[in-house]
Amino acid sequence: MPDRGPSASMNPTQASSATVRSDVMRRAVSTDRAPPPLPFFSQGIVCQGMVYCSGQIGMSPITKRMVDGGVGDRTAQVLNNLSEVLEAAGSSLRNVVECNVFLTDMTNFAAMNRVYDTFFEEPKPSRTCVAVSELPMQTDVEIKCIAHLAVEEPREEPREIPQLPSSARIPFVGDL
Repeated sequence: MPDRGPSASMNPTQASSATVRSDVMRRAVSTDRAPPPLPFFSQGIVCQGMVYCSGQIGMSPITKRMVDGGVGDRTAQVLNNLSEVLEAAGSSLRNVVECNVFLTDMTNFAAMNRVYDTFFEEPKPSRTCVAVSELPMQTDVEIKCIAHLAVEEPREEPREIPQLPSSARIPFVGDL
């Protein structure tokens, strides 16, 4: 029997008392600095301090065509596109916590990795890379990611250093 979630095993009284939150705010991310999404998804969604980016392919946002070259060239374009979506959301590649990479041919794994590695600093995001039979527009690489929103480091207020009276003497170990 298929699992139908937590309410499937509850009696009707329990199921009706389960609460579903509808007050969680989500906002779509949109930028013309990355290829436009198809009408049935967003370039990204911001929700509860996280940015969920839809998969990007190696399409130029200017020409609306796949970039020429090899998988490395398209990987660079993909990551540039993701960077633009993240920037529009108020984040950056520095804040990426997870990437999912889709390749149509695993012999492209090393070439994709060479370029991918140049876009991320330590600690690198967690990542999955899988082979798929086909990707949109007959491309060979697609990447999606999740990032947290940019967080400003708290500023420390300058503190006044208390001055000891000139007659005060700090005890040394030999004095004890």
